[in-house]
Amino acid sequence: MKKISKILLICLGNTARSPAAEYLARYHANKKGVNLTFESAGFINAFSYMQPESQEYLDAKGINHSDFHPQIINRKLLEKQDLIITMEVSHAQEIRDNYPGVVDIDKRTFTLREFNGETEELDIIDPYYTSTNTYKKVLRIIDENINKMINKITQINQL
Repeated sequence: MKKISKILLICLGNTARSPAAEYLARYHANKKGVNLTFESAGFINAFSYMQPESQEYLDAKGINHSDFHPQIINRKLLEKQDLIITMEVSHAQEIRDNYPGVVDIDKRTFTLREFNGETEELDIIDPYYTSTNTYKKVLRIIDENINKMINKITQINQL
């Protein structure tokens, strides 16, 4: 795999999982002194803001997210990424199916857990409409996997 510097994080509506992942990725990369660019996007325009539970999780870590604006996946956005990370297998498949003309789309698109080397339980469930405890658990899973992702990208970029 070539060097990775631009990463797109995707979930369904770009208001719960992927925005949290985007800001957690920036946070972990910055802490490690790794220069990477992160964006997030969704398949639909669910809301014009990040979900309050995701905001609270980031706030608790002291992560500023005041510049967040959701965006919709499009060809131009996908083409400029070195790595495309989704929260669910169906999202990765939808990108591969709907954007076959994007160069190496199939080689650059993974679920977050898949990229980190997991082979089972590749989906990170959508916490919207779940309990507060489930939502927090999902955000901790994302946080942990984003940290692993940054470590793996750092290793890839050192090769």
